[in-house]
Amino acid sequence: MLDLAAGVESKNYDLSKTMDPQILRECLWLILPLTAIAIVLSFQIWIRSQVIHIGYQSQDLRKQEEVLKRSQQQLIVKKQALQNPKWLEAMASNKLGMIILKPEQIISVPVERWDTTTVKTSSLENPIQHSEIRKTASYN
Repeated sequence: MLDLAAGVESKNYDLSKTMDPQILRECLWLILPLTAIAIVLSFQIWIRSQVIHIGYQSQDLRKQEEVLKRSQQQLIVKKQALQNPKWLEAMASNKLGMIILKPEQIISVPVERWDTTTVKTSSLENPIQHSEIRKTASYN
C-alpha cells in the first residue's frame, strides 16, 4: 500500500484479522430487527397451529357429545321399556313360555328315585311312571 502523503510505501504481508467495531455495530443493527421479525412470525405461526388443533379437538368432542346423547336417549327408552309391566309379561309369556300362576295352583316337582322306572312328586303320595310325566309351560 502506498501512502502518498508521506511518500512511504507500507506493505502488510502478514494479514491479520481485526474486527472493526463500527462494522460489527452495523451488522447487529441489521440482524436484530430481522431476528425479532422472525421470532414474531414463528410465534404467530405456532399460535395459529394451536388454534387449528384446538378447533379440531372441539369438533371431535362435539361429535362425541352427540353420540353420547343419542346413546343416553336410547338407554332411557330401553330402561322405560324394561320397567313396563306389560312388556315384561309379554316377554315372559312369549319368549320364555311362562304362565301366570293362580293361588290354588299346585306345582309338583318330579323327584327321581334310585330305580329310574318310577318318579314321585314332592308330596310323596303316589308314584308316577316316566311316560306320565309332562312338562308344564313353566319349564319350557
